Amino acid sequence: MFEKERQRWDSISTVGDFFKFIEDPELDVMTFMIELCDLEKSGWWIVGNVKFNIAVEDILKSKPQIKATDVSTITRIPCEEKHHDLYGYTNGYDRFVAEGELNKIVEALGFEPGYNAVINNQPPAGLLHRHSDYITTYMYEKNEKGEFTSMDKPYDKSLRQPEGSKPIYRCFVALDNWYPGQIVYFEPALWTHWKKGDVMFFDWRNTPHSSANTGLHQRPLLKITGTLKDSLYVDQARGTDKRKQFTI
Repeated sequence: MFEKERQRWDSISTVGDFFKFIEDPELDVMTFMIELCDLEKSGWWIVGNVKFNIAVEDILKSKPQIKATDVSTITRIPCEEKHHDLYGYTNGYDRFVAEGELNKIVEALGFEPGYNAVINNQPPAGLLHRHSDYITTYMYEKNEKGEFTSMDKPYDKSLRQPEGSKPIYRCFVALDNWYPGQIVYFEPALWTHWKKGDVMFFDWRNTPHSSANTGLHQRPLLKITGTLKDSLYVDQARGTDKRKQFTI
């Protein structure tokens, strides 16, 4: 099983090789990448809370970049499109580009310029399939800006990112309180009962995850991907009760 996928993965040496691997519709990249996860490292943790007063409801009334009912090549690689067609999955959440004051939250958390920030709003009846992350959208955008030099840059298969670049982090900020029926599963544990402003980091390299909204309320999360000016507060919070208060 996964003989073709393993062979291609083992042959990756550059960022360009990785993109070709991800984009090959003949490979079951999605399932193979879950198999590569080290479940002993899998997990999520809260690093703190950020206080803000932003009219998120107004943003959610606008037209999303991608609708929950869409299947988009922006957020889905070719094998996932096949998977969605076979099982009836869709994007699972409305995707909005984070703009304006929302960027103050990102900056308060210490993300460096070049980050990617979007709102993932899962409406009632939304369902996101089980998967692991490849951060391809973030890397594509960085390549367009020339910040990863070129497709010829070596690819670090251990860190799942271009070799020599700072560690890439991914987190979610709750833009509203948790409501019953909202299910967010970052294996091996559910994330529930969050409060507006809670900041959750997870080991995106090793954590399969999925979500569903079986309730009656919208579930907006701000998803941020990028490098940090100082990651000490993130690393220290894992496995401890050490949390930080942020304000904008």
